[in-house]
Amino acid sequence: MRRGDVTWFEVDKESDLPIWLQLRNRMVYLITTGYFKPGEKLPTVRGLAADISINFNTVNKAYISLVDEGYIDSKPGRGAIVREIEEEKSEKFESVDTLIEDCVDACLAMGLSFDDVNKRIKKKMREMEKDRSSSRS
Repeated sequence: MRRGDVTWFEVDKESDLPIWLQLRNRMVYLITTGYFKPGEKLPTVRGLAADISINFNTVNKAYISLVDEGYIDSKPGRGAIVREIEEEKSEKFESVDTLIEDCVDACLAMGLSFDDVNKRIKKKMREMEKDRSSSRS
């Protein structure tokens, strides 16, 4: 999907994360960083699915997750609208960012490069997601 000249989502075929979760994670990031503004209308599920060449149900699952988590409102005939991020969520994200920064700093102090840390975090995230999704089945 493109917005202006920027591609904001591409499927990572190397990832063990399901495509719907990749899309959900990217949209959460774009919402929390202000790329998508509160009140802004998101692409329709069908439109987004066609634009990024993935199944309608995959996009729908990501949107349902975003609604459940309070990032967007979705009403039939009205579309998906970005919600105002609650102050509580903003504070939680600040705490999370601090934890991540501390973790990265500790890894760098152990002699790892930023690239090494990034690879290890991605690997661990894939493992954790795989474990959690298999335990739900």
